[in-house]
Amino acid sequence: MRVDWRGIVAALSTVTDDEGELDEEGIRNQVRFSIENGAHGLAVSIMAGEFHKFSDAERMKAFEIVVDEANTRVPVLAGVSHSGTNPAMMLAKHAKDVGVDGIILMPAYFERIQSGLSLHEQFSTILSKVDIPMMIQDAEDVVGVHMCPTLYARLAKEYSHVVSIKVEGARTLEKIQEIRGLLGDELVIFGGMAAKNMLKELRLGAKGSIVDSCLPDLLVQVYENHVAGDANKAKEIFERYKLWVDFLFLHMVSASEIEKETLRLRGVIKSSHTRPPRIALDESDRAELKYVLQKMSMIP
Repeated sequence: MRVDWRGIVAALSTVTDDEGELDEEGIRNQVRFSIENGAHGLAVSIMAGEFHKFSDAERMKAFEIVVDEANTRVPVLAGVSHSGTNPAMMLAKHAKDVGVDGIILMPAYFERIQSGLSLHEQFSTILSKVDIPMMIQDAEDVVGVHMCPTLYARLAKEYSHVVSIKVEGARTLEKIQEIRGLLGDELVIFGGMAAKNMLKELRLGAKGSIVDSCLPDLLVQVYENHVAGDANKAKEIFERYKLWVDFLFLHMVSASEIEKETLRLRGVIKSSHTRPPRIALDESDRAELKYVLQKMSMIP
């Protein structure tokens, strides 16, 4: 099973109103904004979407909204990561039923001490029961679970619908090289971490990056110039993007709100409300973010 996943996949924020209720029109606006600005795919209910703050019913509703609004224009990948294998499988089955193009799954969180055998059991249980392309998400620094590239290789050999791997964390560049050494181009590799190391990842063989949905226009230009062989132009545009990503990493405790506030300032959504637990941006942070976006010429 081969998939044409590549380029910039916009990791959608789960938009709410000021009371914290799902904002369907805001989610739809974000989907349209991402596609109109060249995103090659969409990812719903992953870490950038704060999936852990939403009920299973809300996550399933978000799948439905995004699939409907995307209307087959770009691939839609649904994040089904959960605290246990069975609820993740329930989300995966619903995602397939509503027509997503693939699912994204990382190890069960809260189970930090896991063996390769238990990790294999988690993934294979879902893979054996839900026949849909899967991207394995390796976010070791966040989840606290170490996955060896040999695990990806074993799963890919056993299940043809293991098609991709998203790697992020301190060892991202090393792991990309290890995966390429083990599997060549058998798995489509994506980077993450707000595209902080995107150019390095692409040079090592990654096919794209799953990034926050608030600045897809810039990152699509970076990617397309890289693919066209114009390294200087790609670097020039990335340096412009870096103003924002540096601000983000300085305020990582408020990352989700920064992403939503960027979308709000760009006129995509009405509210940057972020469900607790959170550390809210103060007024000086908001003013600095606005200044950064103005300096980047992303808002008036």
